Amino acid sequence: MNILNKLLTLFKAKEKNLIGLTINDKLITEKTPSEHWPDYFYCSHNNLTSLEGAPASVDGYFWCSNNQLTSLEGAPSSVGGDFGCSHNQLTSLEGAPSSVGGDFGCSNNQLTSLEGSPASVGGNFGCSNNQLTSIEGSPSSVGGNFWCSNNQLTSLEGSPASVGGDFGCSHNQLVSLTGIHTIIKQMDGTFYADDNPIKSNVIGLLLVKGCKEVILDNKQVDEIMNRHLQSPFGNKRVIECQSEMLDADLDDWAEL
Repeated sequence: MNILNKLLTLFKAKEKNLIGLTINDKLITEKTPSEHWPDYFYCSHNNLTSLEGAPASVDGYFWCSNNQLTSLEGAPSSVGGDFGCSHNQLTSLEGAPSSVGGDFGCSNNQLTSLEGSPASVGGNFGCSNNQLTSIEGSPSSVGGNFWCSNNQLTSLEGSPASVGGDFGCSHNQLVSLTGIHTIIKQMDGTFYADDNPIKSNVIGLLLVKGCKEVILDNKQVDEIMNRHLQSPFGNKRVIECQSEMLDADLDDWAEL
């Protein structure tokens, strides 16, 4: 039997032994220190059920996607590049690195909570295609895009206050964006919320600094919002947009 098919656990934590794993596309055949890894660390597609014995810190990226992981306990506490744990069986992010300099990808798992996420992520953060009903526990700041699409969200409470790129929450169960400007303070891109049953309270997006475009399912609202997003930031554009929506009988959409 191929040795990789036998790897149901095991970095062999007690001995810090990586023998038998495919790391960075090479089969490890001798004992390897694992306190600190100065390069990238790739252990995807190994049928792993545990990360015990993984390096304590990794300077490059750490990819453990496409395994059978149910927990991130044992993962590095610090990753200088990207951290990828997508396509596993995770229900929690407890044990995830506290610091990630690049992207953090945990999509296509069975997550019901984002508790345990890094406090901040330097690149993109992707948690789409899970079973999330809340994004409480998200990083407080994300340097790139934030994607939480294809979940079961009814609220965006707990979202990062600062997003360096797009914010994507499509394909959820959001019915309103009440107070969105008090949740997301700034971003730098497009706000995607299509394929949600949103029917009210979208005007607050005009008070999110750096929001450049809005994509909803109501094309008339999209057109009005996006036209006013081109105006200088401030209360004036909110008032003017509200007035136009009221004239178009879009009263509920015009609420903060």
